[in-house]
Amino acid sequence: MKKVLLTAFLIILSIVSFSKVYVYKGVVVFEYKDLTASSVYLAGSFNNWDSTALQMKKIKGGLWRITLKLSPGDYQYKFVINGTDWKEDPEAPDYAPDGFGGKNGAFSLVLENGELKIKKATKQEFGIISGSYVFDLKSKIDTDTYSLKTPTLSHVFNLKINPEKSGMKFEANLVADNSSWQFRLESLKVRWENNRFVFGLFNNSSANTLWKFYETNIEYNKSGFYGGIKLRVADVVVDIYSENNELKYFTTAKVGFENTYIYLGYLPATDETTMNLYIRAETLNVGIEGKYSDSLEYLKADFINDNLYIEGIYTLVNKNIEFYSKITSLLEISGNYNISENTYFLIGDLNLPILEDINILTDVYYDNSNNLGYKIGVEFINSNILAELKIGHDFDMDFENYYLFISAKAEF
Repeated sequence: MKKVLLTAFLIILSIVSFSKVYVYKGVVVFEYKDLTASSVYLAGSFNNWDSTALQMKKIKGGLWRITLKLSPGDYQYKFVINGTDWKEDPEAPDYAPDGFGGKNGAFSLVLENGELKIKKATKQEFGIISGSYVFDLKSKIDTDTYSLKTPTLSHVFNLKINPEKSGMKFEANLVADNSSWQFRLESLKVRWENNRFVFGLFNNSSANTLWKFYETNIEYNKSGFYGGIKLRVADVVVDIYSENNELKYFTTAKVGFENTYIYLGYLPATDETTMNLYIRAETLNVGIEGKYSDSLEYLKADFINDNLYIEGIYTLVNKNIEFYSKITSLLEISGNYNISENTYFLIGDLNLPILEDINILTDVYYDNSNNLGYKIGVEFINSNILAELKIGHDFDMDFENYYLFISAKAEF
């Protein structure tokens, strides 16, 4: 009898909740089944563990799904149920400690014979340190002698220290570049979190995950700490930081119900600045946002799904319209139109795959002064290495001459 009951319980459990991750037509598919969930989000190393950025779509019968275009590499992930309940994948290809006494789903995405495949995560002996090296070159092309003139070089070496510690997430970024090859602390953030409370420290780093607004998080160029509480339908976090030898604060909050989330940000008035109030609402892949100070400053709207992202921002003070759109990984279009001055520009970036690890790049620029610029080039992708070579105009300053642009990035 006990065996029968146990078998029945396991069958019911498997019906109520299961998950899986696999590759289909070159994209990674994440699935989670939960008959009781009102919302499911995917969070992981591919989106900086943002718990509200990747909303999974409910298909049928309690099945939730999302597809991501990922490059080969190692990834970790979890599912976020009903906004607050972080769940590991019981059928993950592999696991890694999450730093809180639990574990994350983990896998390696590899390219074999031209096909993406999921395998167990690569085990690294020194997993607490990762980094990148970025190289950029811009040089003017002398079309008479076909030589390169006035080259400008940039080297940036970044080390990220991210030890796994139970109950805590720690991240320090050290940077060295060609201005000084001595490593310096670029940013730091520490976060302690459980089911009810969150507390953290920050230095030049965005640590408060409730800041979902268009403007840059104040934490980026400040030092301080924050603390918050998680309630059934709302999260509230208060940041305290130092500026001009004075302690200041701002408050953020998130309210969620069904598939709708509202984010609030409040910065009180000071001797130098007026009060700032931010509000953002997200539902059905659509976001609406605004900022109010002495008056309404800007309005923003955006939409996202598996294949498209589009956003538009209208700034009321200078009557300026900005927009940006991205269609999968193939095409990006951005632009700006100032109503008062009747000025505008448009930029289009096309990324066309011709082989599994080679893309053709085409960038086009046009503005109200009839400046027409373009760049053409090629992009090479190999595991954790990316290299680009382009020839064309400098969109920022020169539409008469041609330039060579070379950039490369290696991650480890």
